[in-house]
Amino acid sequence: MSLSAIVLILISAAIHVGWNFLTKSSANPKVFSLMKGSVIIGISAILLFGIPLQVIPRDVWFFIFLSGTVHALYILALSSAYETGDISYVYPVARSAPAFVPIAAFITFGERISAKGGVGILIVVICIFVMQLRGETVRELKGILIFIRKKDSLWAFVTLATVITYSIIDKAGMVAFNQVENLPSGMHALVYILIEASFSYFIYWGYMWAHHEIAAPSVWKREWLWAILAAIGSILSYSLILHVMKTEHLSYIVALRHSSVLFATLVGWIILKEKYGRVRLITSVIMLLGLFLVATSK
Repeated sequence: MSLSAIVLILISAAIHVGWNFLTKSSANPKVFSLMKGSVIIGISAILLFGIPLQVIPRDVWFFIFLSGTVHALYILALSSAYETGDISYVYPVARSAPAFVPIAAFITFGERISAKGGVGILIVVICIFVMQLRGETVRELKGILIFIRKKDSLWAFVTLATVITYSIIDKAGMVAFNQVENLPSGMHALVYILIEASFSYFIYWGYMWAHHEIAAPSVWKREWLWAILAAIGSILSYSLILHVMKTEHLSYIVALRHSSVLFATLVGWIILKEKYGRVRLITSVIMLLGLFLVATSK
């Protein structure tokens, strides 16, 4: 992998942690996500203007809408987890999805899991278990079960489940979309993600409106600039990955991109002064090793 590609991936990972940090730091993470989504809808409308969306087949629209629905749940789950949970805990759990996607792919598509990949998955599972200890010893199983039932843990695991689910849906959707010849091949992924993101935030808007959670004047007034930066960062982070994918192997991109787990742990420990920082940092390093084994397994 070239040095320039490594730099771009690390920048993408840092930006991804950045907008998660802004969400976590908000006075109301769910409203902040709504603001961010509103900006993304606007940016998507501009970028999609003039693109012949009518050439997209019905089966691809099905995958886009299905993924968008799951993404809406992802947005709600991640925002809800950040309301009470540490970024150094929620982020690593949510970003461990690549270790579980092969299992879902095995069940859904019959893809093989290698011994190397299996070891990586086991490492990640153990690291998630250690994350649940929160300073307790392994013998305090009752205490661990109490922590797992906490709001931040429940929402973190829902977030993890949605990432696994939409990863499988998006894989099927992109396989179908890549057959469309009326769009330049380099635009398939960008068009797909912009439409999907817009649809997911429309659903999220509906949820927030129905639950009367939109009214937060102080958040709208004080955090609008941060929301714009988070929206731009979200799109920029993914765009950098798409650029690198043109020339580099996907497995190594996925592995290196999850260095964001380390960044998030450091942000939580050093900037937000969250507890268990040292233990979570060590655990995140080991988890990153497990994700690397999964990503580079054949």
